[in-house]
Amino acid sequence: MGLRDERLRRGWSQERLAAESGVGVRTVQRLEGGARPGRATAEALAAALGVDPTMLLPDPVGEAVPARPAAEVTFVEALRRGLRGWGDFEGRASRSEYWFLVLAAAVVVGAPAALDDRLGGFVLVLCLVPLLAAGTRRLRDAGQSPWWQLFLLVPFGFVVTATLMVMPGRSPDPVPAETGRS
Repeated sequence: MGLRDERLRRGWSQERLAAESGVGVRTVQRLEGGARPGRATAEALAAALGVDPTMLLPDPVGEAVPARPAAEVTFVEALRRGLRGWGDFEGRASRSEYWFLVLAAAVVVGAPAALDDRLGGFVLVLCLVPLLAAGTRRLRDAGQSPWWQLFLLVPFGFVVTATLMVMPGRSPDPVPAETGRS
């Protein structure tokens, strides 16, 4: 049984659950939409509902973020994943997936830009969201914050971003065990 089922069983609205647990309404909405709660959030919601916190956590098997780095892919598979998840900022992307998408974007933007600068600029704007999404997934796979992409806005900031993008993928840090403090 999940959070939504337990809330509905009690006849509570999302607003009431948020007020009883001390978490935001938007957090309740995200969690009911499938997001994974943090340990403190799960404990606050479980206390309000009077259930075991592990009941509110999804199975690790269905977890969105894998326990190991993303696997390397071929050019065709990278394009397929890029088109399928063009706006997906969750999960991970391997180095090959990211750099194959950058190569494809360079070709897709370069050809129209050779004909007309305005046309090339228009196509570049269309490619920005998929590239930012892939960059976010790539940085997450490398164990870095996706906010590093903001360096792309400053002169020579691409050097910092490119350096982070070539880092190997790493496994996520395990959740630290709770201490026995009272």
